Amino acid sequence: MQGCPQEKKTFSGYLTRNLLQFAQHRGVDIDSLCATVGFNLALLEMPDRRIPRSLHYGLWQEIIRQTGDQNMGLHLGEAFTLGNYGVAGYVLLNCRTLEEVFEKFCRYTCLFCQGVLNYLSVADGMAFLDCDSIPEIAPDPLIVAGARYDIESTFTSCLNAIQSLTGKPFRPLAVWFRHQAPPDLSEYERIFQAELKFAMPVNRLIFEAACLDWPILSSNANLLPFFEQQAEAMLGEIEQPNRYSQKVAQTIARQLQGELPTIDEIAAELFISTRQLQRNLKAEGTSFQKMLDQTRQELALQYLKDPAIPTHDIAFLLGFSEPSAFTRAFKRWTGKPPRSYGGQA
Repeated sequence: MQGCPQEKKTFSGYLTRNLLQFAQHRGVDIDSLCATVGFNLALLEMPDRRIPRSLHYGLWQEIIRQTGDQNMGLHLGEAFTLGNYGVAGYVLLNCRTLEEVFEKFCRYTCLFCQGVLNYLSVADGMAFLDCDSIPEIAPDPLIVAGARYDIESTFTSCLNAIQSLTGKPFRPLAVWFRHQAPPDLSEYERIFQAELKFAMPVNRLIFEAACLDWPILSSNANLLPFFEQQAEAMLGEIEQPNRYSQKVAQTIARQLQGELPTIDEIAAELFISTRQLQRNLKAEGTSFQKMLDQTRQELALQYLKDPAIPTHDIAFLLGFSEPSAFTRAFKRWTGKPPRSYGGQA
């Protein structure tokens, strides 16, 4: 990825600069803030520079500590403009319909925020925009805390951006958040004016699918290919971590505890239809069976590093009926028996 090889999950300098400008507007001394966090302001002299996620979230935490504003994510989103997305923002400005805006937003998410998967789906007259960090086996508490403010900012900015793009007030039917409900919901209620749910499996905006047909006021068919060409070039420079298959693999790994999860169970966990899950994976050149096989192989290699876990226990954890079946599968994957790896040697 461009700019920050030490940490693959990064933010666009546009977003970090916007965060600091908003903090300054709220009375925060930026020089003191950056010194506390260990952030070098020179990193923002080139807006396309990638900012490590740990630094970006460190700034979030310190700004909230200094301002005492636990709703900073909501308030930042209210002040958001599409220019904060850089080239991706100009792509959105020139789309033809709101549906195309969401499609491009999902495609170019990693240009402004890596490690996040955005996905739009439609069913029964309803549209669902899911915005989630790709799950991690051992998530950093700082990352978990920072993700809350990012998703609040993202959803709030969506409302403002849609109204700006279409000239129509946009109100979702429901808004889901993965984090726990804060003590005071008044700001959420003021901004979203929709059903609010917390501690949900996904972060999700739910709205009427008819909104997707709304035309974009600033649409320019001549400019769109120009900005998309730039966005695609930038996309090609980034090692893409935002594949839907990664999310599926993480979900399989969570459910793979002695029994093989079915595709229907994984789809239900991800709150999409089985057919939609199949389409998503096919678009990335894979399938559920391939993902299941690959995940079992990766988990096997991980478990085999621990000499305290017997091979027959690993076979059970990975859903094999007996150790010999695991051994045959492992030889098919690697060409060698399990005992030749890690702590099992």
